[in-house]
Amino acid sequence: MPLLNLLSLLSLFCASLGGALYLYARAGRRARLLERMRCEVQRKSQQPPRLAASHWQRHLLAQRLLAVLRGIGQRVPLLSMAQRMEVAEKLLRAGFRGPQAIMVVTALALLCMCLCVALVLLFVWPLLGDNRLYAALLCLLAIYLGLLLPRLLLDRLVVRRQRAIERSLPDALDLLVICSNAGLGLNSAIARVAEEMTSVCPALGEELGLTSSELQLSSDTERVLQNLARRTGLESMNSLVNTLLQSRQYGTAITQALRILAASERTARMMRLEEAAAKLAVKITLPMMLFILPTVLIVAAGPAVLGLAAFFGSQG
Repeated sequence: MPLLNLLSLLSLFCASLGGALYLYARAGRRARLLERMRCEVQRKSQQPPRLAASHWQRHLLAQRLLAVLRGIGQRVPLLSMAQRMEVAEKLLRAGFRGPQAIMVVTALALLCMCLCVALVLLFVWPLLGDNRLYAALLCLLAIYLGLLLPRLLLDRLVVRRQRAIERSLPDALDLLVICSNAGLGLNSAIARVAEEMTSVCPALGEELGLTSSELQLSSDTERVLQNLARRTGLESMNSLVNTLLQSRQYGTAITQALRILAASERTARMMRLEEAAAKLAVKITLPMMLFILPTVLIVAAGPAVLGLAAFFGSQG
């Protein structure tokens, strides 16, 4: 009996000690969080308001510049209907969804065209002399390049955004599998993945967030998912959309299909990296011949050439 009492007292003491340690750790964590919040509030309060004012001024200046560009684009219709549809599709894939974005592109094309023509007239026209035909052809070429330059820049932005989405898509698929295993529906899972991916890949988080909002407003899930594939323009996103639509149509579980899709996307990404690494040796050959090989020859053969020159000079 005394041994039983001793064990009871010991267990009670251990339980009390564990509870006290838990409360102490919780209080310490709460104190650290409060201290961090207090330091963050103090740091933000100590920031000079001049930064906010300058940021607001830059934002206001950008808004005025965009308004001027939109006005120019509305008054000068340089693009045909087919070109406008093509540019609108590229703007959508680049992440510019404003209704006046195509007007800004038109105004930039006009400004680039005027700039190229002005450069030709200032620097090339005086050098040609009486060759007016060549000067006129160069002006036409400058007009063409000026109209083409904004669209080339837009293509570059589209490719960069698509690459960012492709790099982060396997991680998003893994998160979608975890959310599906947790019992979330399609809309809730996409919204959660969009929230988590915003800090990692803003482009993918934005697309998934827009898809989640459309799913909340529309009952046509197939059309919403197809809009996601059309906005991104990626084959991997088309595969994801087809997988989700087939799982909804046949009532199958999407977790295993998403796991396989994520593994295939990682394999494809690794193959793209290996392909780029294999092309690197070919791409670096010309720079080595132009820049590295001459310097190596100068360092290796330079002293011998100078010695021979000095020797033949002394003999003469």
